[in-house]
Amino acid sequence: MRHHQTAPAARLWLLLVLAIALLCGALPAKAAPSTLPEIGVKGRQLVSDGAPFELRGVNYTRPTGSPGDCPELSFGADGRCPWELGLIDADMERLRALGVNTVRVFLNYYVFGGAKASAASYSLETPLAHLDALIVSANSHGIYVIPVLLAKYPQDQFTPAGLTQALNLHIAPVVSHLANRSGVLGWDLFNEPDIGSPIDERCWDWDNGDFPLCRTLAEQRIAFLTQLYYEVKWLDPTQLTTIGMGFAKSYFRPAAVPSSLAGLVDFYSFHYYDNDPYDSGRYAQHWYYGEGLARDLKRSIVELHALGWNKPVVVTELGFPSGEGALRNEDQLRNDLRVSLATVREAGASGLVLWPFQTPPESLVGTLFSAP
Repeated sequence: MRHHQTAPAARLWLLLVLAIALLCGALPAKAAPSTLPEIGVKGRQLVSDGAPFELRGVNYTRPTGSPGDCPELSFGADGRCPWELGLIDADMERLRALGVNTVRVFLNYYVFGGAKASAASYSLETPLAHLDALIVSANSHGIYVIPVLLAKYPQDQFTPAGLTQALNLHIAPVVSHLANRSGVLGWDLFNEPDIGSPIDERCWDWDNGDFPLCRTLAEQRIAFLTQLYYEVKWLDPTQLTTIGMGFAKSYFRPAAVPSSLAGLVDFYSFHYYDNDPYDSGRYAQHWYYGEGLARDLKRSIVELHALGWNKPVVVTELGFPSGEGALRNEDQLRNDLRVSLATVREAGASGLVLWPFQTPPESLVGTLFSAP
């Protein structure tokens, strides 16, 4: 009796399920995010599916076509810089066509959680959603993303209390959100922590032995970075890590500090600029080689390899201004970028990431990564 009473309802439910299935089949399926092969480390090389991977990147600081008064990629947190995914999609397509396979993106400490210190109701939901969208866009064009943590972090907060707050407000929510995410090449834990000039001009290079404060800053920041490394690895043990040093030597100098950074990180990264613009390097006093391109660049890589940790090296910022008022014209820019890439390859590094002194992707990259 129960069967006869419920059969019509069961048939109706079956017909409804079939109708929904037919309707869904008639609609276009939503495209799944592209999954890129994981990037790993094998000795001194980055590898993808066991084969050497050369990182060919750009620092992605603002979308092409964004308003002129928009200072940086703010993930929608700055009213001057409205979030426009279409501009980012277009850039990723242009970068892909130029042979770029990686973008390095800065995550503003305040946008990604730090603002909660002064406004408890501040939410990371929108910036994290925008970061997700950028990663999906990049990955769909075959491009990996290196997020840089703690951008714009206050320079006087490299203290245990500062680290605790940064972990609670910024590191834990962001790293947990992207933990084990496909298409993220690795975490850059901090950008140029070895440049202490915001605290004191004499500590542009924390290895300035002529002024005692510089060594104190170095020791404080090395302790901060060491703890930061272990916290990030605990939150996301599968992703690679690095620290974007202003100077390659900062992985092992100042000498005889209580803790060195050479044994941390999965691959070394550092930045190379010369004397244009002058404030990029302060060669007259604090650039530690002073022999210029390409000798300084090669020596930086060779010294890191000589440490004996058998880790890859990537130059995560390199670039030269060009045009009116700069030391280089367009031809000189192209030549020096070619020299830089050739030097990186000759020295056995795993790639480089361009700094966007030239704004349009085509002007920045040219044929550097696509030329035979």
